[in-house]
Amino acid sequence: MNRRWMILGGTGLGVAAGWGIWSWFSRSKHRDANPPAPEPTPAQPTPAPTQVPSKPEAAKAGPPKSSIREGLIKDPAVRESPEAAVARGTGLAWRKPQLAEVVTPDKWLAVRPLSEPGFGARAGSGVDITDAVLRAVVGDQELASGPVVFAIRGAVSDRASNPYASGHRLTIVPPDHLNFCCTIGVWDPETKQLSTYAASTVPNRTAIVSSALGVQAANMLLPGVFNYVPGSHSNYKKYGFPFSIIGALRQNGPGGGAGSLKVLRATTPMGMQGANVSTTTDDNIHCAETPLLEPYDRFSSEGCLVVAGRYTPQEGHTGPWARFLKDAKFKGRSKVTVILANSTQLPVV
Repeated sequence: MNRRWMILGGTGLGVAAGWGIWSWFSRSKHRDANPPAPEPTPAQPTPAPTQVPSKPEAAKAGPPKSSIREGLIKDPAVRESPEAAVARGTGLAWRKPQLAEVVTPDKWLAVRPLSEPGFGARAGSGVDITDAVLRAVVGDQELASGPVVFAIRGAVSDRASNPYASGHRLTIVPPDHLNFCCTIGVWDPETKQLSTYAASTVPNRTAIVSSALGVQAANMLLPGVFNYVPGSHSNYKKYGFPFSIIGALRQNGPGGGAGSLKVLRATTPMGMQGANVSTTTDDNIHCAETPLLEPYDRFSSEGCLVVAGRYTPQEGHTGPWARFLKDAKFKGRSKVTVILANSTQLPVV
């Protein structure tokens, strides 16, 4: 019995061993018929592209495209009502955030036009600007060599600019601290020719309100004959515009200047009426549209004399300001005579 079971067990082990040998042989044969795919060759490293040094991010982006606020009336000879200016706005934040709480729309609208000395009474009358008229204003004062800059407060042309001619007719208007109610021009005493440009010689409404309330110090230069020096106006980096207005005229600079000049400073947010006499050393002559232009204003001035137009590094000098610089020929000059007169000082025609 035991022998019989041993025979059967041995036979089973033999069959199993045979089955294993046959299975191994079959798998080996199959592998030989289908050899494994070769190992992929490691990819050769791609050489990194040559890196071109990039400009600093700030230089790539550059300053804002323009310092002018969108929505303003483009033609400086066109006048806008204060109510329309407030309704128009610009939809942008104030350049000087501290003014937003002080210069409220009602205070801005309450500023009165400059009525003294006699602008309101003589409004609509005409004045001629000629070589003879300017020589009478200057009297025996010596003029710096080269073209002379003159500014007539409270008188406008019906055009934004007028080329060189022997004379120009202007109309008296009270400066309203919003529109271009003044004229700045270039007089060539040698040829007796003059050109004129839309301008302002008074502070804007924002400056009047904020100055009277002690937020900033705005002023209005009194008439006279002065010697300014060519130079740049201001530096606007802290307002996001990393440039200065080049080609301007400075009241004072490294090369000298007019020194301290008499001005009026507002004592009420309603206007320059009853203003106090003071002095300043920083009333320059520059383009009207700068990075400090606030939402409702059409020109930027806390006391400077400004010509319609603007400057940015991308655009260069534009508008009447560009033509003014071409006529004035500041380059290479150490000083430039500047005349400021009220239109009410001049003969009425």
